[in-house]
Amino acid sequence: MKPFTKAAMIVLGVLAISFAVFTFYTRFTAKRKALSYQFNGKVDTVIYDESGKPTVTIHGTKYDLAVTNWDFNHQISAGDSMIKKADSLVIKIFKTDGTVIIKQ
Repeated sequence: MKPFTKAAMIVLGVLAISFAVFTFYTRFTAKRKALSYQFNGKVDTVIYDESGKPTVTIHGTKYDLAVTNWDFNHQISAGDSMIKKADSLVIKIFKTDGTVIIKQ
């Protein structure tokens, strides 16, 4: 094997491992952050990103709900009430029409 080819393979291997570690770390910290969220109140605003993941504002605090595997399917609207306790991945959404949606 030529020295250039060997060096290129080593560099690509290091980059691949670095990318894997970065991806794992990012997902881990995002999930820990979502687990620490605690809120109980009406949704002031909700913004969906291009993939349909919401960021909600409750009592002036933004919560990025895109970091977990919750599939909200555009079910959250401004005026809905949401409850989430710290260290739990259960979210209860109380719609203005009285419907209750529970996400885990």
